[in-house]
Order: sequence, then structure tokens, then C-alpha cells
Amino acid sequence: MKKSAPLLIITAAVLWGSMGLFIRTLTALGYETFQLVICRAALTAFSLIAYFLIFDREKLKIKLKDLWIFLLPSLVSVILFNFCYMSAINSGSISIAATLLYTAPIFVTVISAFMFKEKITPLKTAALIMAFVGCVLVSGVIGSGNAITPAALFFGIASGFTYGMYSIFTKIGLRKYSPLTFTAYTFLISTVISAFICKPASFVSTVAQKPSSIGILLLFALATNVIPYICFTSGLKFMDAGKANITATIEPVVATLFGIFVLHEKLTAVSALGIFLVLFSAVILNAPHRKHTLKY
Repeated sequence: MKKSAPLLIITAAVLWGSMGLFIRTLTALGYETFQLVICRAALTAFSLIAYFLIFDREKLKIKLKDLWIFLLPSLVSVILFNFCYMSAINSGSISIAATLLYTAPIFVTVISAFMFKEKITPLKTAALIMAFVGCVLVSGVIGSGNAITPAALFFGIASGFTYGMYSIFTKIGLRKYSPLTFTAYTFLISTVISAFICKPASFVSTVAQKPSSIGILLLFALATNVIPYICFTSGLKFMDAGKANITATIEPVVATLFGIFVLHEKLTAVSALGIFLVLFSAVILNAPHRKHTLKY
């Protein structure tokens, strides 16, 4: 499992990178952003709970005193993250929001050093810097002429923090529960809380008007939430949080490639360099090292 952990993290990042394709399609069908957030959370929770009811009911058992383990990631890494990320997009450009989102490994690496005693070595630091620079280049911020507003800066950094905190909460949750149980209850609680914040009636109305979109919604939830979160939490069990988040930064690279080959967007030389830096940082972190090299 230790050898397959990086592959699980990369699989999660690839699937998350496909999210834009689904959002483009569903938005064209009339769905609003917050409706898609609820859809992902609800379908993820219900799919996993249905699986447990059929195959493994024991994993549905949790202790009431452990609810905080699921409540914190629900509030911070699902609901608050989505709010911050969307606010960053609305306050500035998508490229700036995407770049600031990938400040997440910085927060995770530093927090993990204090909470889990994970070492911040020169190698990890170099890979971290390389990955972030790569994300900046891929986003198109350099040379794009985009001006960042204070609101975009605040919400962008906040989205990176809340996004990265999922790894921290997962490390805590996996001490007592399986990855599937942790994921199921995190999104179940997120769904319940979101029902009070958003307007589920409007979502039901949109589905009723577009019944043919139900299949796309299900695939959207499975491909961009259920499967990648299971892969990420499973891989994180055999991989330190900082390293996992740096590896997951290939997500914007994948999103860029989907844009080029599916949406026919142009790839600049700067973006190509960014792709190389992100991929190279992932290779450095996951390649086997000799005994005389730095350990991390």
C-alpha cells in the first residue's frame, strides 16, 4: 500500500482536475454553482451510505463523542472552502483564485510539522517551492496583467488554508475510522448543514426541468468527489500529509491539459514550463532515494 499511495493521490488529483468539464456542461444546463456543491456532497454521502447498508453496516457505526471529527472537515474543508474559493473567483480572476488555492501545501506542511512531527527537510521545501511556482505559471498570472484585489487575496489564501486542512482532519479521523466512513460522514454532515444555508427547492426544480441531466449529475459526483476523496484519504493513510498535498498539485496541470485537448484552449510557453515544474516536483517526492540522500 505504501508503494501505491502516490498513485492513489495522483488518481484523485486527475479526477479533481476534470471538474471543470462537468461544471461547464452542467452550468450550460442551467445549474447554479451552489447547487452543484450540494449535489456533490449529497450524492457522495448517499452513495457511500448505500454501499455500507448493502455490504458493510458495521462501518456505519460511530461514537457520538467523535462527531467533532466529522464536523470540523464538513464545516471547514467542504462548506467554508467552497464559499472562500467561489468568493475568490468572484472577487478577482479564476487564474488568481486557482493559484492561491494551491498555497494549501504550505499550510499543510507547516501544520503537519507541529501536529504530526513530520520533518520539513530541504528536499521537501525545494519541492514545495517548485510546485507552487509551477502552479503560478500554469495559472497564467505572470504576464497576464491581472490585478489582485484585497478581497481576492484574502479569500484566495483562505481557500488554500481550508482546502489544505482536509489532510490534517483526515490524519486525525483515520486514527479511529476507515477512509470510507470518514468520507461518508463528512459529506453527510456537509449536506445537512448546506440544506440550511442554500435553497434545495431550487435545485429540485432545476432537476425536474432537466431530467436528462440526472446521469451527468451522478457521474459528476462520482468522478469528482466519491472516487477521488476515497483515493486521497486511502493514500494519505500511507503517506505524510505535506507530501500528499504537494503531489496533488498536479490537479491544475490536469485541468490545463483537459482545457487544451477537450476545450481547445491554447497552451503558452509559460504554462508549459509550469506543467513541467509541478510534474517534476511530484517525481522528486515519489522517486526512490538512496540511503545517502535526504530522508523526509
